Amino acid sequence: MKILQKSFQFLILVLFTASVHAMPVKLKVMVKNVAPAGGVALTPVWVGFHDGSFDSYNRGEASSAEIEALAEDGKTNPISASFSSSGGNDGVVLGGGNPPLIFPGTTGQAMLMVDSGNRYFSYASMVLASSDYFVGNDNPLEHDISSLLDGTVNKISFFIGQSGSVNDAGTEVNDFNTSAGNPIFSGLPVGQTDAGQGADENAVIKIVDNAYDGFLHIPDGFDLSPLDFNQYSNGIAEVTITAVPLPAALPLTLTGLTMLFGMKSFRRKALM
Repeated sequence: MKILQKSFQFLILVLFTASVHAMPVKLKVMVKNVAPAGGVALTPVWVGFHDGSFDSYNRGEASSAEIEALAEDGKTNPISASFSSSGGNDGVVLGGGNPPLIFPGTTGQAMLMVDSGNRYFSYASMVLASSDYFVGNDNPLEHDISSLLDGTVNKISFFIGQSGSVNDAGTEVNDFNTSAGNPIFSGLPVGQTDAGQGADENAVIKIVDNAYDGFLHIPDGFDLSPLDFNQYSNGIAEVTITAVPLPAALPLTLTGLTMLFGMKSFRRKALM
C-alpha cells in the first residue's frame, strides 16, 4: 500500500509540474522611446505573440489594409482583428499621455498572458511625424522568446527602428501638408485633420533610406535633423519583455492541494 501511495504522489507531482509549464506566462512588454529630444514619436504599439505563422507584412509587396491603417493613422484594431484568427496573444502598448503616444524619453507598457506555444514576438507602430512610416518586424521569426516562456531567463531586450529598418508603407504620398502627428512638432504645418486625407501613392513597402528627403512641403528653415531616425545611435525605441513571476508560495500551495486531493481520492478508492 505504501509503495502505491508513493507512486501515486510522484505521479501527481509530475502531472502538476507539467501543467505548470503548460500554463500561460504573464509578460510585461515595455517600449521606451530612445530618440533624442525633439525626435520622432511612436503611436500605440501593437504587439503579438504567436507560433511563427503570423506574417504582418513583406517588404517589396503592397501593404495590407491592416498595415495601411496602422502606418497612415496609427490604428491598431485592424491588425489585431487579423491576428485574432492566428490563435496567438496580442495587445497594445500605450504611452502615458492623451493621446497615448510614446515620446522621446518616455515609456509605454502592457501586460499580456502568453500561451507557451506562442514563442514568437511581433510588433508594429506608426512613426510620427510622417505620412505612412512605420516600424515592425518583416520576419515573423525574428524575435524568439522561448527562453522567457520556459524560465531560462526573465528578461529580453532589443532595439527597434534602427537605421535601415524603418518602413515606408507606400500607401500615401509623403507630404507634410497631410502627414500625421504634425501638431506635436513646432514649425510643421497643421497636417492631417482626418484619417486617410493624403494622396494615394499605390507603391510597395520599402525601407526608408533618407528620412525626409523628397517629402513635400517641408517648411522653410525647419530643422529636420532631430527627426532623422536613421542617425539615431540606438534606433527609435528599446523593447523589453519581462516575465512576471507567480507569488512565491503559489506553486507550493497548488502542489500541496493537488497532492492532498489525489491522496483523498486514492484512499476512497482503496476503501471500496
